[in-house]
Amino acid sequence: MFSVLTKNTQVKSNTSSTKSKHVYLEDPRLTEPKFPVKQYDYVEGRNYRQSKNPNEQFLPCDDEEIERLQVNHLLFKSIFATPYFSPVQELLKTGIKVLDVSAGPGWWLMDMARAYPKSHFTGVDLMIYPLSAPPTNCHFRLADLSKGLPYPDNTFDMVSQHDTLFRYSQKDWDTMLPEIVRVTKPGGYIELVESGGGAQDIGPNMSIWMMRLTVSLQTRGINLKISNSLGSMLEELEDVTDIKSSHRSSPIGWYGKTGDITLDCLERLFHAVKPKVCEDWSMSLAKYDKMVETASAECRDFRSWVNVHYITATKVKK
Repeated sequence: MFSVLTKNTQVKSNTSSTKSKHVYLEDPRLTEPKFPVKQYDYVEGRNYRQSKNPNEQFLPCDDEEIERLQVNHLLFKSIFATPYFSPVQELLKTGIKVLDVSAGPGWWLMDMARAYPKSHFTGVDLMIYPLSAPPTNCHFRLADLSKGLPYPDNTFDMVSQHDTLFRYSQKDWDTMLPEIVRVTKPGGYIELVESGGGAQDIGPNMSIWMMRLTVSLQTRGINLKISNSLGSMLEELEDVTDIKSSHRSSPIGWYGKTGDITLDCLERLFHAVKPKVCEDWSMSLAKYDKMVETASAECRDFRSWVNVHYITATKVKK
């Protein structure tokens, strides 16, 4: 197992000789970027980050979760014609500083870094995921986001955040939105992209699953429909202007490639929340599997769909 170590030298002496012994101690200032067992719980085949905050333990943090987030990123690419919505193309070509909050494995960040090599991209999150050769203009930083963003005021030309619906409690949103505004430069751009949470035109088993998921999230302070309120939450903050909110609707399991990707996202979400939902509702794994299998088929039969929201804003120039 990888460990960040610091080297101290102690000298021991005895009657016959003096020997030098190297003692390696963990440096408390550094955090291991891998998966140390002592920091993670293993539940029903999934790894969970140990935390005192229940909302931080709802989703696992393992290879399967990295793949789920990648498929979500592919869905966003499929339903939106652009990876960003603010008028920043020429700025990105020239070179600006971009921050992605709660970056996760950094799928959006690395795509942007490859597309705009003159700009610098930073991702910040509670943990660093194992990444394969990120671009040289793309870096990641470990930080406890519940305490705010570890950057000075007015640092970044653009600040984005994607796919944090199942990670943030209401308290987290109340902390992070002002922090996002704070670190954005005057005249800089803010972008939020989030799933709408609830699916529409759903069948009976999908309705049961949605109800149980909603209650499980509420017990952890997570609002499944927060994306509908993000625009108004930004309006309440100082130094924010030109706030725009919109969405795209995506079919679940029907109407071509995008529908197939959306269904894949949903089925991966079924699997990701399974241990916690079963625990909350004292449900057997077999019963859960049968419920979500039927729910998945219902999405095709009922032609279900889900919204993905995006919100843009500009920080006021002073």
